[in-house]
Amino acid sequence: MRPVSLFANCPGSEIERLQAGLRGPWRQAARAVMVLLSLHELPAAQIAALLDCHPATVRRWIRRFNDEGLAGLADRPRSGRPPLGGPRLASRIAALLARPGPWTLPRIRRYLVPAGPAGRGLAAAEADRPRRPGP
Repeated sequence: MRPVSLFANCPGSEIERLQAGLRGPWRQAARAVMVLLSLHELPAAQIAALLDCHPATVRRWIRRFNDEGLAGLADRPRSGRPPLGGPRLASRIAALLARPGPWTLPRIRRYLVPAGPAGRGLAAAEADRPRRPGP
Protein backbone atom coordinates (compact mmCIF):
# COMPACT_ATOMS: atom_id res chain seq x y z
CA MET A 1 0.00 0.00 0.00
CA ARG A 2 1.34 3.40 -0.98
CA PRO A 3 1.73 6.11 1.74
CA VAL A 4 -0.47 9.19 1.59
CA SER A 5 1.29 12.25 0.16
CA LEU A 6 1.14 15.42 2.19
CA PHE A 7 1.61 18.87 0.69
CA ALA A 8 1.86 22.23 2.41
CA ASN A 9 -1.30 24.27 2.18
CA CYS A 10 -1.27 27.81 3.54
CA PRO A 11 -2.26 31.31 2.48
CA GLY A 12 0.01 33.27 0.15
CA SER A 13 1.07 35.65 2.94
CA GLU A 14 2.47 32.73 4.95
CA ILE A 15 4.45 31.52 1.94
CA GLU A 16 5.84 35.03 1.43
CA ARG A 17 6.90 35.20 5.09
CA LEU A 18 8.63 31.83 4.79
CA GLN A 19 10.47 32.93 1.65
CA ALA A 20 11.50 36.21 3.29
CA GLY A 21 12.81 34.24 6.29
CA LEU A 22 15.11 32.26 4.02
CA ARG A 23 16.71 35.55 3.01
CA GLY A 24 16.55 37.03 6.51
CA PRO A 25 16.97 35.32 9.87
CA TRP A 26 17.14 31.79 8.42
CA ARG A 27 19.83 32.54 5.81
CA GLN A 28 22.28 30.12 7.40
CA ALA A 29 19.67 27.36 7.45
CA ALA A 30 18.92 27.92 3.76
CA ARG A 31 22.64 27.61 3.03
CA ALA A 32 22.76 24.35 4.99
CA VAL A 33 19.81 23.05 2.96
CA MET A 34 21.76 23.86 -0.22
CA VAL A 35 24.68 21.77 1.05
CA LEU A 36 22.45 18.89 2.13
CA LEU A 37 20.67 18.78 -1.22
CA SER A 38 24.07 18.81 -2.91
CA LEU A 39 25.11 15.82 -0.80
CA HIS A 40 22.12 13.99 -2.32
CA GLU A 41 23.65 14.74 -5.73
CA LEU A 42 21.13 17.33 -6.89
CA PRO A 43 22.71 19.73 -9.40
CA ALA A 44 23.14 23.40 -8.45
CA ALA A 45 20.56 24.49 -11.03
CA GLN A 46 17.91 22.22 -9.53
CA ILE A 47 18.72 23.34 -5.97
CA ALA A 48 18.52 26.96 -7.11
CA ALA A 49 15.12 26.35 -8.67
CA LEU A 50 13.87 24.76 -5.43
CA LEU A 51 15.14 27.60 -3.24
CA ASP A 52 14.36 30.42 -5.69
CA CYS A 53 17.91 31.71 -6.05
CA HIS A 54 20.64 31.79 -8.69
CA PRO A 55 22.75 28.66 -9.37
CA ALA A 56 25.92 30.72 -8.79
CA THR A 57 24.68 31.41 -5.25
CA VAL A 58 24.25 27.68 -4.62
CA ARG A 59 27.73 26.96 -5.98
CA ARG A 60 29.23 29.71 -3.80
CA TRP A 61 27.81 28.24 -0.60
CA ILE A 62 28.76 24.68 -1.51
CA ARG A 63 32.31 25.86 -2.28
CA ARG A 64 32.54 27.76 1.02
CA PHE A 65 31.24 24.71 2.89
CA ASN A 66 33.83 22.49 1.17
CA ASP A 67 36.63 24.96 2.01
CA GLU A 68 35.65 26.03 5.54
CA GLY A 69 33.10 23.52 6.81
CA LEU A 70 29.99 24.60 8.73
CA ALA A 71 31.66 27.89 9.77
CA GLY A 72 31.78 28.86 6.09
CA LEU A 73 27.98 29.12 6.00
CA ALA A 74 27.94 32.01 8.49
CA ASP A 75 27.78 35.63 7.38
CA ARG A 76 31.13 37.35 7.05
CA PRO A 77 31.64 40.89 8.34
CA ARG A 78 30.34 43.46 5.90
CA SER A 79 32.00 46.69 4.89
CA GLY A 80 30.50 50.05 5.66
CA ARG A 81 29.46 51.94 8.71
CA PRO A 82 28.67 49.75 11.72
CA PRO A 83 25.08 49.86 12.96
CA LEU A 84 24.32 52.50 15.57
CA GLY A 85 23.02 51.56 18.97
CA GLY A 86 22.44 47.94 19.76
CA PRO A 87 20.11 45.73 21.78
CA ARG A 88 20.48 47.88 24.91
CA LEU A 89 19.51 51.08 23.08
CA ALA A 90 16.64 49.31 21.31
CA SER A 91 15.22 48.12 24.64
CA ARG A 92 15.56 51.64 26.11
CA ILE A 93 13.71 53.12 23.13
CA ALA A 94 10.97 50.47 23.41
CA ALA A 95 10.56 51.24 27.13
CA LEU A 96 10.43 54.96 26.35
CA LEU A 97 7.74 54.54 23.70
CA ALA A 98 5.69 52.32 26.03
CA ARG A 99 5.26 55.32 28.34
CA PRO A 100 2.27 57.55 27.65
CA GLY A 101 2.69 61.09 26.45
CA PRO A 102 3.56 63.11 23.41
CA TRP A 103 7.08 62.30 22.24
CA THR A 104 9.11 65.23 21.01
CA LEU A 105 12.78 65.09 20.02
CA PRO A 106 13.93 67.12 23.06
CA ARG A 107 11.99 64.83 25.39
CA ILE A 108 13.44 61.69 23.75
CA ARG A 109 16.95 63.18 23.96
CA ARG A 110 16.53 64.03 27.67
CA TYR A 111 15.55 60.43 28.33
CA LEU A 112 18.18 58.68 26.17
CA VAL A 113 21.27 60.94 26.37
CA PRO A 114 23.27 60.29 29.53
CA ALA A 115 24.20 63.10 31.89
CA GLY A 116 27.91 63.75 32.14
CA PRO A 117 30.74 64.16 29.64
CA ALA A 118 29.21 61.95 26.94
CA GLY A 119 25.93 63.82 27.07
CA ARG A 120 27.68 67.19 27.12
CA GLY A 121 29.59 66.24 23.97
CA LEU A 122 26.34 65.46 22.21
CA ALA A 123 24.79 68.68 23.49
CA ALA A 124 27.74 70.68 22.13
CA ALA A 125 27.38 68.99 18.75
CA GLU A 126 23.68 69.83 18.75
CA ALA A 127 24.43 73.46 19.56
CA ASP A 128 26.73 73.70 16.52
CA ARG A 129 24.12 72.23 14.20
CA PRO A 130 22.52 74.83 11.92
CA ARG A 131 18.86 75.48 12.61
CA ARG A 132 16.11 76.23 10.15
CA PRO A 133 14.71 79.72 10.47
CA GLY A 134 11.34 79.91 12.14
CA PRO A 135 8.15 81.06 10.38
